[in-house]
Amino acid sequence: MSPVVRLCYTTTMKQQLTRIITGFIILAIGVGALLDALNIAAFWGWFGNLWPLLIVLAGIFVLIGDFRKNYIWGTALVIIGALLQLRAAGVVDFNFFSLVFPIALIAVGLTILLHFTNRPAVDAGSKDIDDISVVFSGNQSKNKSSKYEGGRITAIFGGATLDLRDAKIGKEATLDLFILCGGVELKVPRDWKVISKAMPIAGGIENKSEGGDNDKSPVLVLTGTVALGGVEVKT
Repeated sequence: MSPVVRLCYTTTMKQQLTRIITGFIILAIGVGALLDALNIAAFWGWFGNLWPLLIVLAGIFVLIGDFRKNYIWGTALVIIGALLQLRAAGVVDFNFFSLVFPIALIAVGLTILLHFTNRPAVDAGSKDIDDISVVFSGNQSKNKSSKYEGGRITAIFGGATLDLRDAKIGKEATLDLFILCGGVELKVPRDWKVISKAMPIAGGIENKSEGGDNDKSPVLVLTGTVALGGVEVKT
């Protein structure tokens, strides 16, 4: 297996794992809320003591997604969630803003200082496959590939813009999305036909592309999940 194929396979597995866990968590909360509404179980009372674990889990998701780029915020979320859980359990007692806010400031400062080690804000290239990941940050990319095949975009509490107006698709390309509390803007050529098969969960996909019903038009298929976020496609 080539390094490129191995990287794509690993990234896909990480995204699938994140989606599966997120789906189970949302399902569990929904079932618990239903049981509470039916007076079968006091779910909200129990959940009120364990909700900080969701912050810890979010930090773990961030670390799993791309540790090298997002280790600062991933670690900060795990620490904040752990401290809040200890406070909820009565192990420690502290004021939220007096302790958590400084941790967030430290994370912001480290991100700014180490920003030069990350990829530039604007990345123009001709690669055939995109692999964009943003967490608590933003990214603007432009692809000029003559044989664009699609790829994947992950946006967690962040935003990404991908300009494909100078790219070309042979017949069909697939762009896989995983958006959680984030947003993605896609700019496509006027003759492209964009078909969305992505699943929105408390989110939305706005398709403003101008591609017609011509069967010979290049097709860009959007797949994946858009949760508490949005996607805008325009020319």
